[in-house]
Amino acid sequence: MCTLAEQTFIRSVAVAEGTRQAAKSSAFVTYGFALANLSAYIAALSAADVAYITAVNSALNTAGLSGLVGQSGPLGSNWASITGML
Repeated sequence: MCTLAEQTFIRSVAVAEGTRQAAKSSAFVTYGFALANLSAYIAALSAADVAYITAVNSALNTAGLSGLVGQSGPLGSNWASITGML
């Protein structure tokens, strides 16, 4: 069973991942496969990833947890099922 801090962390990471995916989707639409927009598209993807990692680190610190959970990308589906049970 998750502690309250862990539940809060899981929810925070889910929100951060949703925000990252929305930013990437918006960047893709703006890119429009135009070569002139490619560098801005790549920069937007990188910025979305940096914002995600920053949010995960902040959530880790706030929850008093340690480790590298979520540092490499979206959390696995088992975390999503835990969020659904909260």
